[in-house]
Amino acid sequence: MSKQLRVLIVEDSEDDTLLLLRELRQGGYDPVFERVERASSMKEALERKRWDIIVSDYVLPSFSGLAALVILKESGLDLPFIMISGKIGEEIAVGAMKAGAHDYLAKSNLKRLVPAVERELREAEVRRERKRAREQLRESEKRLRDLSSKLLVAQEIERRRIARALHDSITASLSALKFRIERMMREWPGPAQAQLRDLVSSVKDMVEETRRIMSDLRPSILDDLGIVPALNWFCREFEKTYSGIAILKQIDVEETDVPDPLRTPIFRIIQEALNNVAKHSKAVSVRLSLSKSDRGIDLSIRDDGQGFHLDPKAPPKESRTGLGLVGMKERAELSGGSMVIQSAIGAGTAVLVSWPDLAK
Repeated sequence: MSKQLRVLIVEDSEDDTLLLLRELRQGGYDPVFERVERASSMKEALERKRWDIIVSDYVLPSFSGLAALVILKESGLDLPFIMISGKIGEEIAVGAMKAGAHDYLAKSNLKRLVPAVERELREAEVRRERKRAREQLRESEKRLRDLSSKLLVAQEIERRRIARALHDSITASLSALKFRIERMMREWPGPAQAQLRDLVSSVKDMVEETRRIMSDLRPSILDDLGIVPALNWFCREFEKTYSGIAILKQIDVEETDVPDPLRTPIFRIIQEALNNVAKHSKAVSVRLSLSKSDRGIDLSIRDDGQGFHLDPKAPPKESRTGLGLVGMKERAELSGGSMVIQSAIGAGTAVLVSWPDLAK
């Protein structure tokens, strides 16, 4: 049974067209064809019908095979293109292949036409399969990014809920307990005073620890006042906790410069980066810069610590490229930015994040 083949023939000679069709039929094809010999006709045929392959003469009175290749490229279609010429030379053949032709045949040797068609149809199908696979992969990656973004949003909502619950229940209960113990101290003078003072001290420690947990979960200042006050507060708290590390801060943005969707990612990336510095770097200072330019918003966190070897094959225990940096990179990309890590042994580490201007 003959196989149907939709072939667009760019040819000015009806006799040569009949020879091409005869070769295709002898090779087991049932060609459904259209012959064009001008650029406008070829453009119209590509828009109007679906084709399997294009066979084109190299030279036509008012057109050419190379011009036909340009039209095919401009159409965005991925169709096999076979060039045919009455005279063939190596220079012409190489030029045609460089221009995008898939094969080049001589009219005097049309026996090669059917094998060339079969080969190019197979390769075109392989290209289509690869394109479908890439599109499916991109779609899967998009769904995964969307899911990851939703998970991060849900995580922040849950963090906020837990922090508020701690404030409204545990912190309030502990504060009430502290007041009751202090009242008991006033009402029960005597030997119990020392034990009650110890209880008050323990309750105060519990209140402070609860507040610290609340801040780690979701600092209320980020929601109440915004990113700039939250960063100033976090840097002060960091220097109190890690007194051996100084933060040289340069925040050159106004609150209105930072879009709402970027405030949480910026805060979390800085939080994770500084935690990495405290845990791994042995640094004595960190330069933190947040600025706005015509391109967008740029974040830079550079420490003067011991650095590490940026080897993607190195296991996590030999470098800081573990889940912390993966999470930071994910937050940056999910919020529309890009992150670069620069580090070397003895030269410190830099975390560089850029977000394009969302208004553009």
